[in-house]
Amino acid sequence: MTLVTLGLIVLLIVGCALLCLARHQRAVAQLDDLSGQTRAVDIAALQNLIDPWETHFLRHTLPPAHFRLVQRERTLATIEYVRNISHNAGLLIKLGQVALANPDPLLAQAAQAMVDRALRVRTLAIFALVKLYTRSMIPGLPLEAEHVFSDYRRLTETAVLFTRLQRPAFAGRVSAML
Repeated sequence: MTLVTLGLIVLLIVGCALLCLARHQRAVAQLDDLSGQTRAVDIAALQNLIDPWETHFLRHTLPPAHFRLVQRERTLATIEYVRNISHNAGLLIKLGQVALANPDPLLAQAAQAMVDRALRVRTLAIFALVKLYTRSMIPGLPLEAEHVFSDYRRLTETAVLFTRLQRPAFAGRVSAML
C-alpha cells in the first residue's frame, strides 16, 4: 500500500468520524446550550504530548520497542484532544451563526469573529487528525500541530469576549468549559 493510498484511507476515516460527531450534537442556540456539550481540553497536557523535546528525551531514554509503544499511546491521546477541539469549535460555530442575526452590531461582529476563528480551528484540527492517524500507523513521522492549539487558545478567548457582551457573569464558566 502506498503512502498516498494510506493517507486517503485515513482522510476518509476522519471525514466519516467528523460526520458522525456532527450528527450527534444537539442544537446550540444560546450560551446555556453549551453546558454539558463541550469536551475538556487540557492545553498544557496536550502541548506536552506533542513537545518535540519530550519526544527526543523519550527516544533517547527508552528502548526502541518501548519508545514506539509509548509514542503510539501519546499519539492516540493527542488524537482524542484534537477531536475534542474540533467538537468544541463546531459548537461555537453553531452558537455564533445564531448570533449573527442579533440586532446589536457589536454582538454580531463578535459572533462573526468567533465563527471565523472556529472555522479555522476546525479546519486545522481535521488536517491534524489526518496527520495524527497516519502517525499512529507510522510512529516516526514528525508532527507539526502547534497551530491547532494556539488557534484554539485564541478561539477560547474570542468565545469569552463574545460571552461578555451577552452575559458577563457567564464568561468565566464558558472559559472553563472550553
